[in-house]
Amino acid sequence: MTTSPLDLTPAEFKLIKVLWALKRGTVAEIRDRHHRMYGSDLAYTTVMTLLGRMATKRAVKVDKSRQPYVYRSAYRRESVLRERLRHFVDTVFDGKVDSLVLHLVEDESLSLEALRRIERVIEARDESVPDDVDDEAGDGAGEDVRAGDQADRARDDDEEGAR
Repeated sequence: MTTSPLDLTPAEFKLIKVLWALKRGTVAEIRDRHHRMYGSDLAYTTVMTLLGRMATKRAVKVDKSRQPYVYRSAYRRESVLRERLRHFVDTVFDGKVDSLVLHLVEDESLSLEALRRIERVIEARDESVPDDVDDEAGDGAGEDVRAGDQADRARDDDEEGAR
């Protein structure tokens, strides 16, 4: 049974995020990191059960050649985030990426630095996309991939600068 990242329960998704942080880990390591990331103390057997379900869904890969077993995510972080974001935009904003961005920009809770990062992504996109490739229909279709790639690069640049 192959699954999509959209098919993961919230608890399973948290474990995927833990695995992204760890790269790979045993049940005990995953449980410990989960506690540090989320402040909730899951039972060892709960983590083991969730990982077993995730393995059945092929969301995690399991190295059974050693004891204890070592788990790692079968999904790349950026691919999952992009798929979940596309689903969110389709579901909540009827596929209109510009509506999502406008809501985010108009949200008063965004810091000035967050707004500047958004502005840098837009500027980078304007510089890298030829005029004849822009969305002529104005409906935002097709922009999510290019904008997502630009956002990934800008976020990576920001993270590198913060280190």
